[in-house]
Amino acid sequence: MHYELFEGLLGVFILAALAPIIADFIPKITVPVVVLELVLGIFAGPHILGLIHGNEGLAIARELGVIFLFFLAGFEVDFEGIKGNPLRNAIVAWIAGFALALVVAFSMQQMDFTSAFFLLAIAISTTSLGSLIPILQDTGQIGTRFGTNILSLGTIGEFAPVLLIAFALNRSRAGYLTALAVLGFVAVVVILLAVNRRAISRNKESMVRRIAIQTLDASAQFGVRITMVLLIALVYLAARFDLDVLLGAFAGGFIVGQLGDVTSSKDSRKVMEWLKVKFEAIGYGVLVPIFFVVTGIEFRLDALLESRTALILMPVMVVVFFIVRGLPVLLGYQRFTPKMRFRLAIVTATQLPLLVTVIDRMTAQGDIPADVAAGIIGAAVISVTVFPILGFNGLQPAAGNGENKVESLPEIAKPD
Repeated sequence: MHYELFEGLLGVFILAALAPIIADFIPKITVPVVVLELVLGIFAGPHILGLIHGNEGLAIARELGVIFLFFLAGFEVDFEGIKGNPLRNAIVAWIAGFALALVVAFSMQQMDFTSAFFLLAIAISTTSLGSLIPILQDTGQIGTRFGTNILSLGTIGEFAPVLLIAFALNRSRAGYLTALAVLGFVAVVVILLAVNRRAISRNKESMVRRIAIQTLDASAQFGVRITMVLLIALVYLAARFDLDVLLGAFAGGFIVGQLGDVTSSKDSRKVMEWLKVKFEAIGYGVLVPIFFVVTGIEFRLDALLESRTALILMPVMVVVFFIVRGLPVLLGYQRFTPKMRFRLAIVTATQLPLLVTVIDRMTAQGDIPADVAAGIIGAAVISVTVFPILGFNGLQPAAGNGENKVESLPEIAKPD
């Protein structure tokens, strides 16, 4: 095996380890670690210091990172907590934002910036929930009113565009076949969720539940292994349906995350807490940093700096992101104070993984020039760098959040 692969991985993990150290040295302002990972990747990449160059191995690792990022995003969705007003408001805000995105994208098509305005509208109507989940976790906002609304806005801002991508990016089948594929995939997810609820969560005699409890603190780690089977199976299924694999990753996280919410067993909830710790260790400790660092390394800084169009377009698109995703929140969330509405709006306008996915595919298909793509992706990098800082700084965590306390594992007798 070529040493260049390990050389690249070594560099990526050095940068990932440096990010929290640098964050600790920055006074007065809390800079999200994911922001530093992205920026460090850009500086270490081929267009500035030239210390790390992208390769096929890093590209595969980056793909695994974004898959697990979306798995964690789905896992953190508390459907019981966001349903009702938070979910309804998020749907209305996204629909209003998508209408604005269509107007912006059509205008850009008239200026010859793109030949596929619908795809561009999808790209700029997203919210980077995957990028926000680590920040919500680190700032203790999971479970707060602010965090619940961000989760609902982010869930719709990820899930609705992913469904639209299944149609818009699919050029290998007729539209009705794509619709059938989406419906088939959703049906599989619903069936899996129903089976898990009845066979595992609510069934105290479940073999799966028993083995998961017995091995959670042992080398077998059955709970983690069976979860990975579900995750990869749904990602594979999405790929076979020619859908976006991120849809499968998000669905896998959502299914596993719901097990702790529907069960009436205290022991099962305790197991879910332990699993959550393990998933976060795998994700935030290993795979997710790879995604952000490699995204920075692969950012086409040369295409951005060599194009006047891209340099002008970049700050314009930052404003566009705020208008498309943030303006409906500013106008619609009247139950919040003006300051809190601004926090919600600016955080909701954060974009990156889905936008990069769509823009990269548009570039490959010839739907958008490389310099325009660089300007839009550059704006997304700015949004994930600046918007969370503006939105989260000064927020107080909820009482009890951030303690990361996990009760001891339940004991379960082996069957005779």
